[in-house]
Amino acid sequence: MPNPKALAALVAGAFLFLLLLFHATTSLPVHALQGHTMGTTWSLQLALPASESPDPVLAGAIAARLEHLDRAIFSTWTPDSELMQLNVAIPGVARAVSVELGQVLALASSIHALSEGAFDPTVGPLVRLWGFGVDQTGDNMPSDTDIALAQEQTGMDALVLDGNSGTATPGRNIELDLSGIAKGYAVDDLARLLEGYGYDNYIFEVGGELRVSGAGPDGDGWTLAMEKPGQGERSAMAAISSEGQSFALAASGDYRNFRIMDGQRYSHEIDPVTGRPVTHNLAAVTVLASQAAIADAWATALMVLGPEKGLLLAEKNSVAAYFIMHEGDGFRTRASTGMQARYPDL
Repeated sequence: MPNPKALAALVAGAFLFLLLLFHATTSLPVHALQGHTMGTTWSLQLALPASESPDPVLAGAIAARLEHLDRAIFSTWTPDSELMQLNVAIPGVARAVSVELGQVLALASSIHALSEGAFDPTVGPLVRLWGFGVDQTGDNMPSDTDIALAQEQTGMDALVLDGNSGTATPGRNIELDLSGIAKGYAVDDLARLLEGYGYDNYIFEVGGELRVSGAGPDGDGWTLAMEKPGQGERSAMAAISSEGQSFALAASGDYRNFRIMDGQRYSHEIDPVTGRPVTHNLAAVTVLASQAAIADAWATALMVLGPEKGLLLAEKNSVAAYFIMHEGDGFRTRASTGMQARYPDL
């Protein structure tokens, strides 16, 4: 399954289906829909009474909405997407933005401030410099000069948002990359679509970012798995039950998206402060929040910060987070107070 963010919390694909098979004889049959979007996949697990089937237009409605959010608004692959047009806007000139882009930029700016700069959607030039951009080039080690020049093109302070007029004004040339929040926003948006159709019992995910709602196949909660980091066969590090409640999960990790340069392994997570890939021992972090966009952005920020600084910031901002750290040939885990309160056994 395509997974550019190297997520650690996976409830999509084969692993989720394996868990759901345990409930095959229970009272709420599960209907599965899936497709491709945002360079990855989306999937819906919908629990309905045996006498009901999903609305026949639902799959098309989901695909159409995701297509709009991706190609028209958030894509960094499509030159005429709204985001790419903002990236080439004339500095100092206000540009009207859609409600969707305005909401994502406002939330990104807020979490940028709360995370003390660890979540930075303007990090695009550095991501590209280290070979993790859309063109996937850059096999040689960037020089200190290259890094410094790329850092001059970053910084959320370069973007002025005006919610009253619905505009965004770049103060200088910037390169926004919303991959650390846009999939989460899409999940939240599609959750509203599902609930508009009257569906309350589901898991919807895009690239591993997910919203869970209501009862699962057993009429109680959905079972969710946090994947054990590694390059081999996928297995669960921990499993939790949604207990019939609604929330979002998102995660980030270092073990699927990396590059080898000059014989050394470099993570795709770039620290905006140093301009370099992170070097700490955090393998993956999962965040639970009320919205997938919030969980998505915080997972990125905490992965950048690492286990010590990340945990401190999670506690400061009451973020429910589950950290998986490399330790020798294995792993150790730690949960923030917010996550422990929800799941004491983690």
